[in-house]
Amino acid sequence: MKMLRRITALLLVLLLVCSAASALAKKSKATPTPAPVEIDPDVSGEIPAQIQVALDAAYDAWKEVDGKRLKDVNQFTKWRNNYPYKWCGGFVTWCMIQGDLPMAEFGKIKEGEVEGLYHCKEAMPSKMATGYLKMNRTTKIPRKGFVICYGNKSTKFWHVGIVYDIEMLPDGKYRLTTIEGDVQSTVKMFIYDYDPYAEKNNLTLVPKEERTKEETKNFSYKAQWKSQKLYVSMFYMPWIPGENGSED
Repeated sequence: MKMLRRITALLLVLLLVCSAASALAKKSKATPTPAPVEIDPDVSGEIPAQIQVALDAAYDAWKEVDGKRLKDVNQFTKWRNNYPYKWCGGFVTWCMIQGDLPMAEFGKIKEGEVEGLYHCKEAMPSKMATGYLKMNRTTKIPRKGFVICYGNKSTKFWHVGIVYDIEMLPDGKYRLTTIEGDVQSTVKMFIYDYDPYAEKNNLTLVPKEERTKEETKNFSYKAQWKSQKLYVSMFYMPWIPGENGSED
């Protein structure tokens, strides 16, 4: 009887070890996060017409709101049934809707590359990231009309906005003009410098002698990342340079 108990106990131990090993193997085979897509760093090419419409909508909204503080439920959240949450991603998707881009929610986007114009129709930065990662449409190189995603010490998907304009600098950096919703409850424009080859410390202020615009309630060179220690974690690509009538 004692021998039978020992054998039973041994079998149970072996079963537990095999189960743990199987679970570990399954975990190790999880789909890895796609590497950022390498694109031409030159930003002089044309952008798709529908992306330009989305950018015009972002600019017009920035002018119309004029720094007024908005409630969490506003004109940029209607497409998501007026969800009462933070609306930076809601603003981005609203702009893409104005451009009439093809889009789907992240759960309906299939794994693999998607050709042509396409946007992940989400409001939460993390869900939007999931959709673009599934499409293999993230990069470290900015272009006009790309969605800029900021990270902080707790998440890579803290906040999103739209790259409205861009200038290449001689040192390999980019001077970005972004339009972002839900910054201090309004729509704001920022201009700052971005280094695609740096890691988390990839944002710097434009030198004072190179600032040509006056700071207002809806525009600043001192982006919110300065106080909240944000960095650019990636850009989402609703369009691919070289496709859809764009040129490199």
